[in-house]
Amino acid sequence: MESNEAATFNNLFVERINTQEGMEKVAQAGQAFVRSYLREHAFVRKILAPETVTRADLQRSTRHDTLIKVVDFEHPSSAAAVNFRSAGRERYLQGKRYSVPFFKIESDLFSKQEAELMAYDYPVTKVIEENSIKDIMFVEDSSFIKVCNNAVNTSGKKIISGDTIVNRGNLNKLLKMIDGDKLQSTKILMTSVDFDDWHVQPATDIGSPLASEMTVSGYQKDTILRRNLIVTNKTDLLLPGHVFAFTDQKFLGNFFVMNDVKFWIKKEADKVFWKSWEYIGMGIGNLRSISKIELSVPQIIPGGGSF
Repeated sequence: MESNEAATFNNLFVERINTQEGMEKVAQAGQAFVRSYLREHAFVRKILAPETVTRADLQRSTRHDTLIKVVDFEHPSSAAAVNFRSAGRERYLQGKRYSVPFFKIESDLFSKQEAELMAYDYPVTKVIEENSIKDIMFVEDSSFIKVCNNAVNTSGKKIISGDTIVNRGNLNKLLKMIDGDKLQSTKILMTSVDFDDWHVQPATDIGSPLASEMTVSGYQKDTILRRNLIVTNKTDLLLPGHVFAFTDQKFLGNFFVMNDVKFWIKKEADKVFWKSWEYIGMGIGNLRSISKIELSVPQIIPGGGSF
């Protein structure tokens, strides 16, 4: 079922695209839809909830040409700001504060003929999703996974396991890397491939009633071992067998959005143009707040087979 934002956007698009006032309302509705979609589908936003800031909350950097937000921590720790540019790498800082730089993330400029858009037999929001939002979401999630991998490589909180499927035993080891360090793990991130494997645990391990229920209806809880479960199908960003654990956000890091995500749309003659962008800053305030286990899961070849 479509969300309210998607339904509103679709209706406005069809009815009001040909007037200036209508185009402004379409842009507002499009912005609400983009914001809602990112909140629901970008897995980083389920781990680090974005906090809205304004220009007044930020400072100019003395080191580069971007704005920054200085974040204080109660206890000294190793921190890293996420670099959303292709060049460069994260800088690991030791202390009680670190600066989070802001970057612009944007989609390409897309265009469609008006008649082509009207001829689609699926919602216009699907066109926007495929041709705008996924660009932004990819940068957010891929940059987050990159800094997480660098964090565990630096902290040493990574286990290479010979296990071929995720189970309670290896998840327990994953969580202990955080829980044994005067912190508390609260979230687990895994791929849908690993979540499929979670369903095939024997009844001798998880109990007959639960095993029977999972066989019929699947695992329907949103927690595993009392930790919130986040499952993603983005196996191009997170490999099957690679499972992360995180603390609560207040011990983990920050995700800032300056003002809000933007959606721009314009119609010239019979052609419609649109793009989306945002200014965001993200940082891991404590590298010890992330752990990872890498299982020996055979990599699936699309279409069948493994290697």
